[in-house]
Amino acid sequence: MTEKRLNILMIMADQFRLTTLDGMGDKIPTPNIKRIMDKGLVFTQSCCACPLCTPSRAALATGKYPSRCGVPVHDAVLPPEQATYYQALRRAGYRVGMAGKSDLHKADQYCGKGDMPSMYHYGFTDPFETEGKMNSAWFKRGEDGAIRPNGPYQHYLVERDPARLEALNADYKSYMREKRRFYAEPSVLPDEDFLDNFIGRAACDWLERVEDDVPWHYFVSFAGPHNPWDPPRENYEHFKDARLPPPIADDFTGKPAWVKQRAAQETGGMTAQQALNVRRCYAASVEVVDQWVGRLLDILERRGLKDNTVVIFCADHGEMLGDHGLLEKKVMYEASVRVPLVISAPWMTSRTDSDALAQLMDLAPTCLDLAGASWDEREMDARSLLPLLRGENGKEAQPHEVQISELLNSLMIYDGRYKWIRNWNDTDELYDLRSDPQELHNIFDERPEIIQRLRAYTFRH
Repeated sequence: MTEKRLNILMIMADQFRLTTLDGMGDKIPTPNIKRIMDKGLVFTQSCCACPLCTPSRAALATGKYPSRCGVPVHDAVLPPEQATYYQALRRAGYRVGMAGKSDLHKADQYCGKGDMPSMYHYGFTDPFETEGKMNSAWFKRGEDGAIRPNGPYQHYLVERDPARLEALNADYKSYMREKRRFYAEPSVLPDEDFLDNFIGRAACDWLERVEDDVPWHYFVSFAGPHNPWDPPRENYEHFKDARLPPPIADDFTGKPAWVKQRAAQETGGMTAQQALNVRRCYAASVEVVDQWVGRLLDILERRGLKDNTVVIFCADHGEMLGDHGLLEKKVMYEASVRVPLVISAPWMTSRTDSDALAQLMDLAPTCLDLAGASWDEREMDARSLLPLLRGENGKEAQPHEVQISELLNSLMIYDGRYKWIRNWNDTDELYDLRSDPQELHNIFDERPEIIQRLRAYTFRH
């Protein structure tokens, strides 16, 4: 009898900080994510290929940098001719399911009942694609005045009560057009109707009923803790008086002009209490994700699937959360570009931390290797993390010499100590993260030899 092939459960949060992981700085309890960490490999320096949803997820799907897979911007569609690791898993005989946000066709917000033809083309056999956090509120009306839902979550809200989608729409319009960017309050919806609770229920339902006759890869993609920071009321109550670390303060010496301007727009005039309120609402949104992680892990255990399933927890990018006066992402500072990356395989019995320069997109070849599926190393920028998962520590096990992350206006190159941020048409930045982990002292003009060494890894000299 041949050895049974591994299942893979990949759980992704949207806009989740690396430092939000247990014990890494944010002081937000995540006991269920910790269950994965306690018997897993925890990458302490993992990053994304782009600190922006759509390019980051396209890089994960293809194992290629955004500039190489055709998705360098947010409102884009992953070109149909681009090969994905989901397709390779399907060819290898895997069920490839998902519940939640995909962002593989962001420019076309419509996702119907969650099973659009494009999702099958990208490689999914069991898709249930939902709207993302911001897109969950926007809808169109027919000539009869009735709401025309864009996806399964909006269908659900309309079936429950059209007034709920109307209320969400009004709340998010106000957030986007009238309120300051740091506005944060509990959701206007009943707790059970919160988007991540909808995604969590769908994911648990699939995991409860999936047959174990063939291996599967299941991608659970939560919409939170992405802004707007509007957690369910019950979760907010758990954190309404919480004491949480303040944002990193910055006098912006050595920072480029565009960063200074953006900080003034996003958090200018924000009080310490308002900053704390954002962090409390973020923490409550994190708790929602953590609770569903626990339910998913419980199902694996109860169904006897735990000993044959690799569990991954990750995020598409981080969240500034007020650090350096900034919110959300789209910058190369640590809170934005670093992501949680935790992999727990059945043969692991304890936690191991790795400072390897892993990237989120490395999960593509890693999953293929775990599945025993073939892939061409020449076609991917990503590298498999399986040697590290097996306990190998030599130079050949290291995935990258440097980490690279891309935006249209900037590029990050990090070698494990020094981070060079190339800001096109603005001030470049260099930080020694060993002595300056908060990125407060730009030493670009002081260390030309470091720049010269890192320049070899850039496409533009």
